This record gives sequence, structure tokens and C-alpha cells, in this order.
Amino acid sequence: MDLKTLYDAVVNGEIEEVQEGVKAALAEDLPADRILNEALIPAMAEVGRLFEAQEYYVPEMLISPKRCRAAWRS
Repeated sequence: MDLKTLYDAVVNGEIEEVQEGVKAALAEDLPADRILNEALIPAMAEVGRLFEAQEYYVPEMLISPKRCRAAWRS
């Protein structure tokens, strides 16, 4: 899975896709810091931006970190 797809999955709240995406990226020998720095952290920043722009609301804002934690636990 490419990192853009993983980024989009976090932003869109697709928890299962995030988990599968992280597994796939690690299986492709992508370093964990690259996955974090190029996909997960920027996606969470985008969720924050969308919240500030009032396009996302509190539930979406609170779910974003949970998506990322769930991905690392799998």
C-alpha cells in the first residue's frame, strides 16, 4: 500500500484500512518512522485542520489518534 492511500484512510476514518495499510507498508520493508512521518502524522494534522475549518467535528477529531494507535497495535 502506498503512503498516500494510508494517509487518506486515516483522514477518512477507515480504521480497518489503516491497520491493513500499516501491515502492508511494514511488509514492504518501509521504515516505521517513514510511515509515521509521511502518512500518519500528516493525516492527523489534516484532521486537525479540517476541525479548525469546521469541516470535521469533535467525534472525527477524537477518532484520528485512535485510528493510528489501532494500526500500530495490529
